[in-house]
Amino acid sequence: MLSLALSALAASVPSQGASIAHNASSLPEIVIRKGETGHDWPFSIDKGELTCLEYQGQRYVFFAEILTDDEMGMFGAMTLPRSVVVSSNPLALFASFEDRALYAPWDSLETLVTRLAPYERMGRALCDDTDDDL
Repeated sequence: MLSLALSALAASVPSQGASIAHNASSLPEIVIRKGETGHDWPFSIDKGELTCLEYQGQRYVFFAEILTDDEMGMFGAMTLPRSVVVSSNPLALFASFEDRALYAPWDSLETLVTRLAPYERMGRALCDDTDDDL
């Protein structure tokens, strides 16, 4: 599910021989829906998964669409879910250039960053919850 997001992360973070702390099946994630959070919804779809990934002491938050098994297709001809970085750092948003249509329309970078900030905090809290479980 997060292979595209992990690929984007791997491309944006220089390799220093370290490994990712979690495997893809154990990444902390939560399904979020438009209208259920009390914050401006920054995404163009009504529901998706918010995921936290910790890598080399940094936490990265991603939002991904949820595809049914039929939408994903068979192995060898799969459609991967689109995903975007959820960050209040404008430079980090360039990692989502390919799937930027997942962001709701915005008139300025400030608008997008303001909308994403509460979801970034929510996503980072998922990593905090995982740290507490260890």
